[in-house]
This record gives sequence, structure tokens and C-alpha cells, in this order.
Amino acid sequence: MSSLSVKDILGLASYNNTISIPTGNNLEVADKITVGELVIPVWTSSTRPSNPAVGNVGYNSQEGFQKIEYWTGSEWLGVGETSYLDGVTQGLVLWLDPNRQGGLNGNIVTDHSSTMGDVNIQNRSSDWTIQTESSTSLKCIYNNNNRTSSAGINVPMNNGWNKQVATIEMWIRPSGDYTGGHGWFNNSDGDSYTNNSNWFWWGTWDTSNSHYARWGNSSTCCNDLSFSSFRSNYPLNQWFHWALTWNTTQGRATLYKNGSVIQTKTNIPTNVTSSNPTNTGQLFNGHDRSDNQQFKGYCSQYRIYNRELSVSEINQNYTTYASAHNL
Repeated sequence: MSSLSVKDILGLASYNNTISIPTGNNLEVADKITVGELVIPVWTSSTRPSNPAVGNVGYNSQEGFQKIEYWTGSEWLGVGETSYLDGVTQGLVLWLDPNRQGGLNGNIVTDHSSTMGDVNIQNRSSDWTIQTESSTSLKCIYNNNNRTSSAGINVPMNNGWNKQVATIEMWIRPSGDYTGGHGWFNNSDGDSYTNNSNWFWWGTWDTSNSHYARWGNSSTCCNDLSFSSFRSNYPLNQWFHWALTWNTTQGRATLYKNGSVIQTKTNIPTNVTSSNPTNTGQLFNGHDRSDNQQFKGYCSQYRIYNRELSVSEINQNYTTYASAHNL
């Protein structure tokens, strides 16, 4: 329970945390209280009140939080933080957002979908850290290093992930340079992306001004959604929403930037399997595990769906998040 610690005021003695005002007198607080203290409870995200009342206040001492927060009736918000809607949540199987309540514990980013599982961003290398991006104050997954081994961040592949029909979206601010390319997703842990007939990867490399979403199947190596003017649509040091939706059973895929369609493909082979070559894939490593195409920059939100989102749903996700964070 919160309490107000009362001290002597203007010669009126406090006793048992109370002050008695003599009959016929008033106690006035003018402008502001310059001396005194407000004592509030201290907790962590796991020891907060289980049934809080609206307006309950406490100090969250957990690493990554360390702030005064209050209960709005639906979530815990830090003083000065803005509540925002989550956009489309149906079909989410991975939902990483360190800025969401309970979104971070040290190097572990919470999977708010509770499907694929929480992600230790340093499970392959120490390149990846949590950084606050200065222009937005957003907590972000961050990297600015090239790497020729152990690139990216491991995620489990067989917990709700189906590469036949899916959506991947992220809010990113690429930085550094294009050296080595920028990779966003790979479901294969092979030495080469062509060593399995059921892989999927999404990324680019620095020797090309194209980027690719590439599906493997039993009859051919490479079925690409390629975009030729990559760099003009992938600026460095700017925030944007990047999304790819596909349905290989219908032979189509669509690339989006900031809620708008950039390119579509309608001849993706329909014999892509739902299985994965391994139990573990990577975020942000791109081409394969042995090159240096890991993403460089900031990511404040990364989400994977087990369904193909519509044009209106992608736009809803873009406008919702952009409005909440003035992006």
C-alpha cells in the first residue's frame, strides 16, 4: 500500500504520520511543496500487484524498466509514456517489441505472442544489444557490425512458423553502410542457402542493388521476389516500416514500405512445403550463416504472422505504430 510521509510543517508537529490543524485554522499548500517526500512501493514486473486499482503507482526496479509506473486499467505505463494500440494481432507467432510492457529483461526480448518464444538477442554473438535510439527514445534491438560467422539471432522455427503462408514486418532504422548487405530473415542453418529444398530467406548483399525474398522447393533452387532499385527504397538513418506478405499456395507475394505496396509477384511456385530444414533459423542474418549479411541498425518492433495480411491490415499496422511514436 502506498503512503504519504508527513513531516513537521511551519511549526506544526507531526505525530504518527498525521498533523492536527487547530480549530479555526486552515492548512494551505501554495504553488508547490518544496520540502517533503512521497513514499511509493518498489516492485518488479513479476511482483506488481495482481489486482491493481486504476491509478496504482509504484517504482519498477527491474533492469530495463527502472521507472515510476501506474496502472491504467489495462496496462502498466511509465510516467510520460504513451499507450498505443497493437494493430493487427490475429495470427501472430512472433512479436518482439522492447517498448511494450514487459517487453524486455536484460538481453531477452519477450515474445508477446507467446508462440515461437522469447529471444535472447545474444544467443549467437555479442554484436546485438538493446539501445535507445536518440531521435525517438525507442528501445531497440541494435547492431552495427559485419560478421562472417555466427551472424544474426537464433529463433525456433517449428513453433507456429509456416513458410507457405506468412507475413514478416518490422520497424527499422538501418545505419552503418550497405557492406555485406542487410539480411532480415532465414529459416535455414546450412552452410549455403541452396543446400536444402525447403529454405526461405529474405535479404540483400552489397554487390547487388537488388534484394530478394527467395523460396526453395523440390524442383528448383530459387523462386524470387526481387526488387531492383533496392537502395532508393531502403535509405540509411531513416525510420520506416518494412513488410513482406505471401501465400505460396496461391502463388503470390507482396512487398510493402510504410504501409504501401512496392512490388507484387504472382508466379511463386505452389509446391513450397510447410516444413523447415532445421529447428532453428535466424532474424537479421539474411543469406546464410557463413556470410556477413546481418542487418545493421535499429529495430524497435519485429513481428511474424502465420497468415498473409491484407493491404488494409498492413496499412493499419503502419499507421497505428507511426502515430503512437511520431514516426
